[in-house]
Amino acid sequence: MTPGTHDAKQSSEAPNLRDLIEMIPGLVICALPDGSAEFANRAWQEYTGYSSGQLTGWAWQTVIHPDDLAKFNSEWNSSPSTERLFETEARMRRADGHYHWFSIRKGPAVSETRGSKASLRILIAFEDINDRKEALVKLRLSEALQQAFCDNSPNLIWLEDRQGRYLYANKEFQRALCVTEEPVKGKTDEELFSVKQAAAFQAKNLQVLETGTRVRFEDVFFREDGQHALIVQKIPLFDADGVVYAIGSVATDITERQQEESARRYSEEKHRLVVETANDAIISMDDTGTIQFANPASKRIFGYDPAELIGKPLTVLMPKFMRELHENGFRRYLDTGQRHINWQGTELTALRENGQEFPVEISFGELTRDGHTIFTGFIRDIGKRKQAEDKLRESERTLRELTETIPQMLWSAEEDGTLNYCNQRTFDYTGLSAEEVQGSGWLTAVHPNDVEEATHAWLGSVESGEAFQCEFRFRRAPDGYRWCISNAVPLRDLEGKVIRWFGTIVDLHDWREAQQALHAIQTRQVAVRADVSLAFGQRESLEAILHECAESLVRHLDAAFARIWTLSPDGKMLELRASAGLYTHLNGAHSQIPIGQLKIGAIAREQKHVLTNDIINDPRISDKAWAANEGMSSFAGYPLLAGTRTLGVMAMFSRKPLAPGTAEALASTADLIAQGIERKRAEGELRLSERNLQMTQAELARVSRLTTMGELAASIAHEINQPLTAVVNNGSACLRLLANRNLEPDILHQALEGIVADGTRASAVLSRIRAFIKKEAAEKSELNLSEVIHEVLTLAGRELYENQVLLENQLANDLPSVLADRVQLQQVLLNLIMNGIEAMAAVTDRPRLLGVQSRIDQSGDVLVAVSDSGTGFGTAADRVFTPFFTTKANGLGMGLSISRSLVEGHGGRLWATHNSPHGAVFSFTIPTTSGNLS
Repeated sequence: MTPGTHDAKQSSEAPNLRDLIEMIPGLVICALPDGSAEFANRAWQEYTGYSSGQLTGWAWQTVIHPDDLAKFNSEWNSSPSTERLFETEARMRRADGHYHWFSIRKGPAVSETRGSKASLRILIAFEDINDRKEALVKLRLSEALQQAFCDNSPNLIWLEDRQGRYLYANKEFQRALCVTEEPVKGKTDEELFSVKQAAAFQAKNLQVLETGTRVRFEDVFFREDGQHALIVQKIPLFDADGVVYAIGSVATDITERQQEESARRYSEEKHRLVVETANDAIISMDDTGTIQFANPASKRIFGYDPAELIGKPLTVLMPKFMRELHENGFRRYLDTGQRHINWQGTELTALRENGQEFPVEISFGELTRDGHTIFTGFIRDIGKRKQAEDKLRESERTLRELTETIPQMLWSAEEDGTLNYCNQRTFDYTGLSAEEVQGSGWLTAVHPNDVEEATHAWLGSVESGEAFQCEFRFRRAPDGYRWCISNAVPLRDLEGKVIRWFGTIVDLHDWREAQQALHAIQTRQVAVRADVSLAFGQRESLEAILHECAESLVRHLDAAFARIWTLSPDGKMLELRASAGLYTHLNGAHSQIPIGQLKIGAIAREQKHVLTNDIINDPRISDKAWAANEGMSSFAGYPLLAGTRTLGVMAMFSRKPLAPGTAEALASTADLIAQGIERKRAEGELRLSERNLQMTQAELARVSRLTTMGELAASIAHEINQPLTAVVNNGSACLRLLANRNLEPDILHQALEGIVADGTRASAVLSRIRAFIKKEAAEKSELNLSEVIHEVLTLAGRELYENQVLLENQLANDLPSVLADRVQLQQVLLNLIMNGIEAMAAVTDRPRLLGVQSRIDQSGDVLVAVSDSGTGFGTAADRVFTPFFTTKANGLGMGLSISRSLVEGHGGRLWATHNSPHGAVFSFTIPTTSGNLS
């Protein structure tokens, strides 16, 4: 078909189709099957502003928004068939240039012409959907907002279908149950909550389904952080037919709200309790001045019952003279906000129900709510406080009068140490004025050498808050500087903060000098007592000791001379034993003074001391001429007493008056000397007793040895007879040789040597016996105890043989030497051995064994043990060493007692123990030579 033919055909067919299209109220384009436009109806042309000439071909697509054109062409080209419907959406430009959303659809159409066959066309219809599109956007935005609201809501939100399966759960729900959204979907309450809580939720769901109404209830939810209280709402969701298709749930956590509500109620209750229990009256009134509230304390303070006050004007609590002032000031405040009194701690006068006026302290508060104002007053009865303040002012006045009249310097300072007050006594003492002592001016009265120390001490106390004390020289007008002591203590407030200092200054100059003098006297007294104690502690004669005591009196107590007399043995005469100082001789006129004569004899008889600082005029002093000539001024005499017995007299003369404290020193010295004399006497008697005791013990020991020798007479005779018999035999042999004229030198020499040896042996036995029994003083020398044991066993050998006693020796060969008396140790050993032999005399059923052992014990001493297999000492073990106790019929009971004394005299000890299985063991130790030396 040629273009001309096409145009002719178009013009011939168009009118029928055009009329039809023009009748369509919407925007329509008629196009060929390929989409090229033939014409558009007037509605389309008017909307787009395009004419028919501008619509030829594909020009109509230029009204589509450039951003939508590619998508439009892609969808257009993908549906080329004219029989298939085509629909899409795109924005089309309006004639004014604005774009609107349109729904674009195409469909086939048949155009019939006169005299020819029908031809196929397509109609493109454009429907304005801009409003719908905007509504859809808004809907989607609303849905997104709803989704965001649900997801980010602090409440727990979830959705379930009719079967209770979860369709949705927001983030707070997921966080509370520690799950995510995907695992939640499809689950039920049983899978997410406890059995009890799931049953409660299901019951509420059933109620919603049955009633079709929302349900609101409170529940408790247990989370990881504890129990939470919830308000849960179950809401039915309906479909288009009004049937509930799902249940929405919203749970609000009200735990904090409940806690806040509880806290609010607690706070209200606490404040109510405070108000009701307050000691102060609390009264509230409205802006008309009418009382709206009164607490119980109002009854005690004003006398009115609280309920009785409500509705009455506040002025009933005021005296008449204050009511008009109050009303005028109250109205002015309501109009202008200007207060006529201070609202905090104002002191006013109040009126009780009985008409009594009394002072009060009032504080006001104001609260405005909903256009109404409430005024609350706190009213405190300060009657007692006023009385206390009056008393305090009176006390302060009295205190000030006291501080001004007290004979002592008083001062006070600020908390920083600045002086702010001194009493009149301080001004009179220093000569300074009140202005001159203020601040640090008081330091001008302190001695320059003491200023630094006083300042340092004061500032240190101010800084630390500790009490202040300092001694310094303070100027007294017009005398000069005198020693004073200042003390100060801090006054603190309730918090412990120093608010003021109060101090005193005391003149201690005279006391200080007296203390120094007293110290000097005490020093001299101590020195005298020390000299006397030292003298009596030495091993000197009584005369030498008393001379040291007299010298000490002269040396320390300013004595011109001092003397000491002691009582003669017959008690009638005082004998001069010591003299020091001006006179040292002991053979003068006063060497012996009868008791009761002269002042010294009178002191001894009366047992009273004599003191005088005026010798010339004292009638008790006889030789006044001598005293005047020697310049003597004072005399002191003291009796030396041991209880009620007079031991002597101590006296001194001095050219100076007796100093304070000298009398006490002399009295204590006299007591000390008397005690020393008595102690010396007792020591002498004790030494004499000890000597007598030693002599008695020695004599007893000798008697014991003699007794032992008597018991050993047979053994001694045997020991002597043996060598004597040998001597006789050898002598007879010599005589026979001489008679036979057999004078061979060797035979004679051998016989004579035997005679000499046996004679020496007999002499040794007699020497040992003589040494054992002779009466001589103990003499210690270095000994080997094993040798001593052998000597004693030799003496006791006959007794051992005759009593059939077996001897067991265990003697150490390397024993160290001991420092001891040989005879005394022999006596101890012989006594123990003989006792053992006698203890076994009655034993017939077992061997009689006597053991003697020597060794070194654990302490390093030499130990000797003598054991027997006799009858033992039974229950008398603790009495065997008691003097005169014996188990033998003819015993004295002194042997073991003497033996123990002898051993202890050597620094050792003797004891007894049981022998196993029979008999007894007597052991003793003696220190070695090294032990004795140490």
